[in-house]
Amino acid sequence: YTGGRLSWAPLDTVWEWTDARGAWEKRTPMPTARGALAVAGLAGRIHAVGGSAANPLGAHEIYDVAANRWIVANAMPTARDHLAAATFLDRVWAVGGRSSFMGDQYANVEIYDPATDSWRTGPPLPRGRGGLAAVALPDRVLVVGGEAPFRIFNATEMYEPAGNRWISLEPMPTARHGMGAALIGTRVFVAGGGRE
Repeated sequence: YTGGRLSWAPLDTVWEWTDARGAWEKRTPMPTARGALAVAGLAGRIHAVGGSAANPLGAHEIYDVAANRWIVANAMPTARDHLAAATFLDRVWAVGGRSSFMGDQYANVEIYDPATDSWRTGPPLPRGRGGLAAVALPDRVLVVGGEAPFRIFNATEMYEPAGNRWISLEPMPTARHGMGAALIGTRVFVAGGGRE
């Protein structure tokens, strides 16, 4: 968003970091301007899901990196913002999110299959929340942190394919929301976030 807390305006701009040039390059804008969305990369494409303009969206748009163009795909079943996304087993997982800070906090997990342009419902999170982060490992998905009204989470939860369930793991040392998470090798790094 731009404009500050009193007049937030969603953006549609896309920037690509070009390492060879050491600079940012503007790319084709998203079809739907929005903030608080989630993205996941799969097979040379970037899936942008959810987010909010005036209200939470179920928008699902796919950026073809090589062609520098966007494709409008089948929308998520649940419109939401402040969700997390990850690519796991050649599918895009949309996890958690909310309708508003004081509104519905979703435990929903919705899984997109690019071969059929369709969504299916996955096992819900143990607790609904927005502002969480998700990371896919080769054999599981981790979800960390998040927020709901009057609560900040330090939860670490793992999706276990064998049991088709979420399992609670050791919590993060610091409860937080709005952070980033990345997998490097076999280690998950969680950076930044808010504590209020």
